[in-house]
Amino acid sequence: MRLESWGRGALAPLINLDYRRLLFGTVLWWQCFHMEMVVLGWLVFDLTNSARMVSLVSFCRTLPLLLVGLFSSPIIDYFGRRPVVIAAQSVNLAAYLAMIGLLWSGNAAPWNIALVAFCLGTAWAIDWPTRRSLVPDMLGKERIVDGLLLESFLTGFSRIIGPSIAGALIARFGAVGCYTGMAILSLCALSILIPLLRGSVPRTTKPFKMVSLSLLGEGMRYVRSNQTISAVLLTTLIMNLWIFPYVSLLPVFARDILHKGPVELGLLSTGTGLGSFLGLLSINYLRHRVNVGSLFIVGSGWLCIALVLFALSHVYALSWSMLFFAGMGMSCFGTLQSTIILLSTSDEMRSRVMGILVLAIGGDPLGQLQIGTLAENFGVQATLAGQASAALLAIILIATFLPGTLQPQASKD
Repeated sequence: MRLESWGRGALAPLINLDYRRLLFGTVLWWQCFHMEMVVLGWLVFDLTNSARMVSLVSFCRTLPLLLVGLFSSPIIDYFGRRPVVIAAQSVNLAAYLAMIGLLWSGNAAPWNIALVAFCLGTAWAIDWPTRRSLVPDMLGKERIVDGLLLESFLTGFSRIIGPSIAGALIARFGAVGCYTGMAILSLCALSILIPLLRGSVPRTTKPFKMVSLSLLGEGMRYVRSNQTISAVLLTTLIMNLWIFPYVSLLPVFARDILHKGPVELGLLSTGTGLGSFLGLLSINYLRHRVNVGSLFIVGSGWLCIALVLFALSHVYALSWSMLFFAGMGMSCFGTLQSTIILLSTSDEMRSRVMGILVLAIGGDPLGQLQIGTLAENFGVQATLAGQASAALLAIILIATFLPGTLQPQASKD
């Protein structure tokens, strides 16, 4: 079937050649990301036998979100979105090759693993908002939801198969085998994305502006003027402080609570991916029947409840099931977070608001330090159950006092 025959259907964004390149390159990018989350935690826990050290390395992986968030907007505007994506993908490839060298030489240690993780996090902090900002450039605002849903569907497969592949590679070839696979996938993604530099959409740049209080203040005032954006950013901060750092504790849950190995660890993350895929199907069905703001809030709360139950489980099958349900909520949060913000933001302020979104995601490194310290003192189960419960309460309060979250409005600019 020719692409043009899809007309106005859900697959209509695929008519755009540049969007297809971005989409398939992004699928491979996320595949590497989900594999990395498994191998990084397992490698550090295997070397140190310390949940706190795993969290510290994860802190280094996510710290750039906090540090780079202020700088991402002027960098993206000056160099152009397409060149920035290519550069960030190149950094990913170089970092994976560096890890292969460290593991082959036997010199891998927590400090240099943390350094490589920091480089990967820096690339991600600039890469992710740039990729999302490119979607309206290629498809227009009327196709943002279709474009991001299509991306989420395909990257959902990465969330499903990535952790399982990582676990199998670790079990068979060790961490070096996993990083080798990631390097190959990263090289493929780079080759797909490079043609974007000569794409049909013109590359536009703006004069570089050093980050200043006035520039930051302008962005913050714009955010405060829009209740929907404010609520989404607050929810994002809460989720990254109290919810998403749970990933760094999965190796501890797998080995010490559930008494399983790397293959079962990978399958736990695969459960999240399968749930995420079902969540995306639900979003696609409900988005014309239920307001996307309501789906965003309900999905975020659902994720919190599922993680509370996961934290309290000692049975592998029940734990896997709870992560499956958590994945459903995670897809609602992750897909609709960017969708609502891109729909509610003017074109002129898009890069700046996405930069502030990265700052909100930058709560993750602080969450990594917090969850690791609390886990050492109170145990991983009590820590995760307590934080997920606190996040659920916070989401309820945000929806109560910022009801604009439930009725997002598209920007007319």
